[in-house]
Amino acid sequence: MIMRKRILATTVLVALLAACAQQPPITEKEVGKQASRAVKPAASGAWHSEPVIYNGRRYAVAFRRAGPHERLVRISAPGRKLGATKGDGRVVAQIATSAVHHFSCRDSQKARVKPGSLRPQGGTWKLVVICR
Repeated sequence: MIMRKRILATTVLVALLAACAQQPPITEKEVGKQASRAVKPAASGAWHSEPVIYNGRRYAVAFRRAGPHERLVRISAPGRKLGATKGDGRVVAQIATSAVHHFSCRDSQKARVKPGSLRPQGGTWKLVVICR
């Protein structure tokens, strides 16, 4: 009985090793291709939209590349209008910098709102975020 278990275990182990050995190894070139496919959105200049939940509320963040370091950002709230106060602007700026940093800036870059670009417009906010 013990001998049968050992033979079965050995057979399974050999089959697993054989299956792993048949797969071709991943080359550095293929790793580079996979990394380039994982480029963050909005790299091409097309609008990219992401749903964001901030303090329990839903927001829609849309952004696109406007230059090598600038991103145009629109923030709205599905089903409601965003306020136009300074406090609302601070919340919108935090949402925008966080979303752009996560989805569009390079890993070592930080996102900052371009001074003077934050403005409310009909229940949404528009601004420019800089990745540096």
